[in-house]
Amino acid sequence: MQKGRTIIVAPNGARRGKEDHQQLPMTIDEMAVCLTQCHQAGAAMAHMHVRDGQGKHSLDVGLNKEWLVETRARFDSDMVIQLTTEAVGLYQPEEQMALVRGTEPEAVSLALRELRPNAAFEKDASRFFYELNERRIYVQYILYDAADLSLYFQMVNDKTLPNSGHHLLLVLGKYKKDMLSAPTDLLEFDIKRITSEGISWATCAFGEHEHQCLSAAMSLGGDVRVGFENNLMNLMGQCADNNAELVQQIAVMSQNMGLYINSAEDLRKNISCSFEP
Repeated sequence: MQKGRTIIVAPNGARRGKEDHQQLPMTIDEMAVCLTQCHQAGAAMAHMHVRDGQGKHSLDVGLNKEWLVETRARFDSDMVIQLTTEAVGLYQPEEQMALVRGTEPEAVSLALRELRPNAAFEKDASRFFYELNERRIYVQYILYDAADLSLYFQMVNDKTLPNSGHHLLLVLGKYKKDMLSAPTDLLEFDIKRITSEGISWATCAFGEHEHQCLSAAMSLGGDVRVGFENNLMNLMGQCADNNAELVQQIAVMSQNMGLYINSAEDLRKNISCSFEP
């Protein structure tokens, strides 16, 4: 049986605001409306950036816990809610670690290069990664380029990163000119090795070619992340009405490719299996 694909929605990100799109969720209630629509459109996971009262990206433990508890209370049977430790140039590794320890999310995304910026940070980062594995927190390691992927393989081989309980997010276009990705950006990553070693992975892509990039990723066996964090344009090159429109377009594209779309229940089964040695 062919592996199903998981659609992850990234509805707000850390930098965009209402001036970019009025339907970008900035509060708990706006997030609830957005996720209701996105779940109905086919998303099984939500990558959620918490915003403070001024609309700024925040890793405040209390605020993140408030958002997480409220959102899981509303959506736990429908979606896996994923917090993020992304620094956005504001937070240090110890603050990122404190967020996860203080909130105990079901799933979390973190940029490998931010938690382990150089060898001096490796011991603390490794201890943290194994701690999350022991707590069975599903980790998404964000990788921006081939060097990040090489670091990931090195750490797995050195056993400084556990070889279970996680998957990878391959980010396309973040550091390209005008943050515009292309399907060929996937060639920068060793997809053949990732696949041959049975590593679960997903792709997100910045810019108006998001859907083409995600179609390529799905055809290669990857899951996909879609939403206003990375792109505001629909397949027709017009500004999307909301996040759910982008999710629905990916879901239809997946179905047209003959691919099964995972539900939250399917995803949780995959997560459970990922912790097995």
